[in-house]
Amino acid sequence: MKLKKIVALTLAMTMTLGLLASCGKKDPEPTQAANPGTETTDPGTEKKPLNIMMYVIQSLGTLSCEDLIYDKLVQFCDETGSTLNTYECNSDETKHSTTLPELCASGAYDVIVTGYYSIPEHVQRAAEMYPDQKWILFDTSVDYDLDYCKNIASFTADQNTLAFMAGALAALMTTETQDTNINEDKVVGWVGAAENTAVNDFLVGYIDGVNYVDSSIEVLYSYVGDWANSAKANELANAQFDLGADVIFTVCGGAGFGACEAAAARKHYAFGVDTDFGAQLEQNGSDTANYVVSSAIKQFGEIVYDAMVKFYNGELEFGKLTNCDVSTGYLEMVETKQFDEIVKNGMPDAYARYTEICNDLAAGKIEVGTAVNATTEYINEKRAEAAPF
Repeated sequence: MKLKKIVALTLAMTMTLGLLASCGKKDPEPTQAANPGTETTDPGTEKKPLNIMMYVIQSLGTLSCEDLIYDKLVQFCDETGSTLNTYECNSDETKHSTTLPELCASGAYDVIVTGYYSIPEHVQRAAEMYPDQKWILFDTSVDYDLDYCKNIASFTADQNTLAFMAGALAALMTTETQDTNINEDKVVGWVGAAENTAVNDFLVGYIDGVNYVDSSIEVLYSYVGDWANSAKANELANAQFDLGADVIFTVCGGAGFGACEAAAARKHYAFGVDTDFGAQLEQNGSDTANYVVSSAIKQFGEIVYDAMVKFYNGELEFGKLTNCDVSTGYLEMVETKQFDEIVKNGMPDAYARYTEICNDLAAGKIEVGTAVNATTEYINEKRAEAAPF
């Protein structure tokens, strides 16, 4: 099945399921409260159903972390009788400065859920204007030295350590030449989306993971420029395969399916990101699934769901950042049936070493570099350990 059809089917299924949910996605216009500006009841006291706004930075159906969060918020609403509204920005950052204050001014929402690295400045500005509005942020944080951020709960996850796991796995695989899909070249690849802090954090961690196993392995990296251009991701992956890569880590959302299709065509391997790419492809009957070994998932759906439950029970701590490391179980290189067949059973020595590395990471025995709060010089130094293409 061609990639275009696979992505189209995936998007259609995602949106259909969302519409069928009892608290499904609403029209992307902000909902006005009956009494704008009035304070919401503390949900921890009376446990009334909540009115939730999910402010979507990208678009639902693109297989990003936002889809995981949306699905878990639908589950939360089903369980509590709460209502979920969404506003989709479709990656248009010009909307943030006006739309977020409008949502707060409506007084309609007990909590606004949003995230990613482009949003903190805009959330802080809205929080200064409407300090009583409660927020749950994912994959980013705000400046908690500011008094008006006291009603913001932020959650981040160590994507650099997750990428380290992917890098270590790729390095161990590329040296296992008894697998007919692995060549003799010690080269692995990485295809990212548009350059930002989170994407670069994945690159830094991936490079560190590869080097931890064998610093003589070459890492090729490329940026698609966005999260949707699967044709470009396919082109970049093929170029990396031409240069000797046999395992590629895709960190470009839905565009990564293009790299996965390239891996299948070339009979090499790929890793997905954010959601289980193998499961998505398998659901659509694609043979490409057989070449997707694993996917690196920051389980922000679970993180936000757990935070919502705490908020509903009056137990969520606002005014602080909570970081989730590997030991929390929220970071996962999913071990699918393809993983079991290709790595666990097909490369038992590599799997044993990989398991040992993951355990050491969880125990804090391995230090991993990060792009978060890093200088441009540092990022460039890490890139210099790899090879751009």
